[in-house]
Amino acid sequence: MTGTHSPGPAPVHAPAPAQASVPAAVPASVPLACPALHERGFTAAARRLTTPDGPALRPVTLGGGLRAWAATDPALARDVLTDPRLTNDIGELGGPVQGFPGRRYPEDFFAHAPQLLSASGERHRGLRRIVAPYFTAAATERTGARLRDIMARIIGSLAGRDRIDLVTDLALPLAGATAGEILGIVPERCDAAVTAALAASGAVPGTEEARSAHRVFAQTVLHIIGAARRSSVPTAATALLDARQSGRIGNAELAGMLGMLLIGTVDSLSTVVPAGALMALRRPEVRHGLGDGHGPAYTTAVTEEILRLNPPFQHTGWRFTRDDCALAGVPLPRGAVVVTSVLAANLHSATWPDPLRADPLRADPLRADPLRADPLRADPPRVDQLRVAGHRRTAAGHLSFGHGPHYCLGAALGRQLVHEALTGLFRRFPRLSLAAPLGELSWHGTCLRRLDRLPVDTGTGPRTGEPDRLSHVCSP
Repeated sequence: MTGTHSPGPAPVHAPAPAQASVPAAVPASVPLACPALHERGFTAAARRLTTPDGPALRPVTLGGGLRAWAATDPALARDVLTDPRLTNDIGELGGPVQGFPGRRYPEDFFAHAPQLLSASGERHRGLRRIVAPYFTAAATERTGARLRDIMARIIGSLAGRDRIDLVTDLALPLAGATAGEILGIVPERCDAAVTAALAASGAVPGTEEARSAHRVFAQTVLHIIGAARRSSVPTAATALLDARQSGRIGNAELAGMLGMLLIGTVDSLSTVVPAGALMALRRPEVRHGLGDGHGPAYTTAVTEEILRLNPPFQHTGWRFTRDDCALAGVPLPRGAVVVTSVLAANLHSATWPDPLRADPLRADPLRADPLRADPLRADPPRVDQLRVAGHRRTAAGHLSFGHGPHYCLGAALGRQLVHEALTGLFRRFPRLSLAAPLGELSWHGTCLRRLDRLPVDTGTGPRTGEPDRLSHVCSP
């Protein structure tokens, strides 16, 4: 939830030739773009990324013409995310990076700001140790309890309104409240922080829009630092400030880490919660699994399927080969760019049979489990029959929270919040229905694939007016 994956540069839909050092026998480069699951399957380009008998490592084209390699097979994806021959730190190379079209995306925060996503080895471990105490099981329980109360108030405040927008009325307030808890953002700054994070992560590198968005984002980070200086409540932000004051990190790392935590939190929740709600609105078996009448293991398993099918980031950020090497039989030069296509790995049909089906009784792909059932049957399995506790099956299953040293710090909190937001929403509004034709919904971006809006009818009563867009982001 807190930025395990980098949006990286926005993918484009224009093929580019494979790298010159790679044999000509490899497939033609395709755009790395997996459309969000709005019940229409995949485009031809996306199918080329998910064909089981295709190459596990495929040449792709990213935004601005950057040529890279994408791991789409789940086993290779895990290898890429743990292979010591690859680094997240572009500074280690000390030389040219293969595939960059004459520039290094200076506006791309995730590639260049010194933070967890652009660090490897001991540097990464040192940064992670500073903030890890705020994401332990005990810390997650405390934070989750406070956010549970806020979420109940957010959902409760929607009662009596005939029409709501699940992006602006639920996902963004929850994202802002979560960022406020993690970073100690003062309530009057929460709405501005959410807006700045969304603008910075959604802008295309190299544009004036991106430069302007990042200037505003930098000011937001300075406000967080100022609040941390005045705060007596320990947060991840105060821990980073203490590390800066003791000389363990510099100003750039302080700003980079705060920016990563803010963007990762806001982007993840504002992407997954609306996408999961839409899936439940469109798929009766998902909605049924989120409602009353099921034990916690069953509804948790439903949430895990939602997370598998709607990863916060559909591909990871850049990794770079430290030296000439071969991955999946493909020779790569020093400085080659490698990414993991998270959604393609999560939809790999050899690993996930009938991959588009949201199946809460799906067996862990690395644990044979013959139990199968229809989620809509009248007698759902008992909790002790399921043997599908979400955290256990996901550790060896989908890659939505990453894998290896960069596994998402906030994964436990993120899955808890997504689970409670969706179950709370559909239990509070059992007659919730989509209030716009599916084809009129718009999606922003390609890696994030975030819904711009999701209007729904609550079925609870007369409309009482529309609130300000982010009016209860950080409600006390």
